[in-house]
Amino acid sequence: MKALLVQCPATSPWVPRRQWEPPSVALATIAAQIDNHDVKVLDLAPARKRAIPILMETLQQERPDVVGFSGMAFQYDCNLRLAYLTKQFDPCIKTVLGGYHATLSYDTIEGSPGADYWDFIVRGEGDFSFGELLDSLDAQGRGLDNVLGVSYKTEHRQFHHNAPRPLEDVTRIKLPARDKRIIKNFHMYFRKADVIETSRGCLYHCNFCSIHQMYGSSIRQYPLERVLADIEDAYSRGARHIFCTDDNITQNMDRFEQLIDGVISLKLKNLHFTTQATVIGFSQRPNVIKKLPKAGFVSIFLGIENASTKNLRAMKKPNTLPAIKKAIAELQKENIVVIAGLINGLPDDDPESMRENYQFIKEQRVSSIMDQIMTPYPKTPLRDNMLRDGQIQNLSDFRWYDGYFSNTRTSALSPEELSFARWKIRREVIGMWWPTKSDWKFFKGYSYVWAFGLRHIIWLNERILELLFGIEGRYKLQMRHFMKLNDFGIEVPGLERTDSYHPVYGTSEDPFRDTRRSLLKRRLRFSWRKLLEMPRGSGRRPESAVPASLLAKEQPADQSGSGNPLVSIASPRMQ
Repeated sequence: MKALLVQCPATSPWVPRRQWEPPSVALATIAAQIDNHDVKVLDLAPARKRAIPILMETLQQERPDVVGFSGMAFQYDCNLRLAYLTKQFDPCIKTVLGGYHATLSYDTIEGSPGADYWDFIVRGEGDFSFGELLDSLDAQGRGLDNVLGVSYKTEHRQFHHNAPRPLEDVTRIKLPARDKRIIKNFHMYFRKADVIETSRGCLYHCNFCSIHQMYGSSIRQYPLERVLADIEDAYSRGARHIFCTDDNITQNMDRFEQLIDGVISLKLKNLHFTTQATVIGFSQRPNVIKKLPKAGFVSIFLGIENASTKNLRAMKKPNTLPAIKKAIAELQKENIVVIAGLINGLPDDDPESMRENYQFIKEQRVSSIMDQIMTPYPKTPLRDNMLRDGQIQNLSDFRWYDGYFSNTRTSALSPEELSFARWKIRREVIGMWWPTKSDWKFFKGYSYVWAFGLRHIIWLNERILELLFGIEGRYKLQMRHFMKLNDFGIEVPGLERTDSYHPVYGTSEDPFRDTRRSLLKRRLRFSWRKLLEMPRGSGRRPESAVPASLLAKEQPADQSGSGNPLVSIASPRMQ
């Protein structure tokens, strides 16, 4: 069989494009487990502007029998449209959907508009499922019932769901097949990049995170010899910046220290690492931080999440403010770049609490921030709670479930007010990014380009746009730019949306239909000046309510909170 694995080009606004375009390690890993079929990987992340032509050219050149698509909740709409194009190219091609959204929402995909464009769904880990599926197709469908974790269409066009697949033994998983990637120009801040994973899973129980629905309450660690071999393989292919995509690489600090020591022993020159990490791990073992620079771990995405102890408890996040401060200080002492992960939009958030969130980060002298708005991903405890409390405005238009856009209300803010408040307060408190001492040390080229070129161009552009259109107009123009990021102009007959959601206005209009003129002409439904002057703890309940038509679409199990309600890239930890 000939197969093509496609990584969706849809992206989140808080993932900086052109500066940060790493590859998918998951698809290359799946391809590596298959040696009896011809499998190639088409990762469209660095080719977003030409994603559609490149997909069609690749289909023409490769003529695959099977095309697999992977993605998270916000990427599903794009994946569905790519599957439509694939079927238009050749109706005989079998299409497969895998990844987080396929795993968490397979039961709602069945019977939904466009479901006919999927022949198979792979639920859970696809490392071995996809190869077994190819074996079955090569044998004219024999043994399909025995492929665990696979859903397939019956003769009545309904999905039959095979038994779920147990978690894989990671010691059996071969190194990613990087040579099977069709596109290879992945990079992070002017350096050729790649991705590795050293473990899967997390033992924490943050209520906004969907990782437990994927891996359960477990953590599985690759043998260190395998991890070091993976690093050497990526390095030998030119990678000079590696991102560790682990859900919680610092869950076991003894093992993390062994990994650091192992990387140091490789003596690979000019190699940088970025990884996600927990506050708790570094605050408890600051001695490990001293080894990071020698191993090349120069930037850490730290899951801080919030500066409110109350909000951290509500999220079931084990962080404490003293631990957050200690972890940041210890990392900065060793000149490690700290990227602060923040979450706004907790149930009791108002403009003042959000301002305090940003001010706390600024006081820690952190300039790199990825700030998300709390998102009710499917199957998370958070979604159950928000459904119960009537806080979800957008129940089913998953295009905006990427951690950037507001889909929920708080006790004081409607979704559209929450979105604007986050945007405006961040601009006021954080302002434009400025390279820290650590950035100048480890990312000198990018820091020079930004500080002496791009920063001035962007500053001037912002001032001109604010002068021409005002604060409200500038906000709407930027939101329009972000909302259009994943509009690839693929029209699918019969797939007209019936559940659209507009993040700027919190209404049922489809943002893809907006023009620049129509968006600017329409005023926000609130006074943003009064919004930002709102007294702390005003408890004002937003006037807008969840549309009855959207509530009707949510399954009864979701409404009752009985558990059928998703690394969000949101971050990889959450979706």
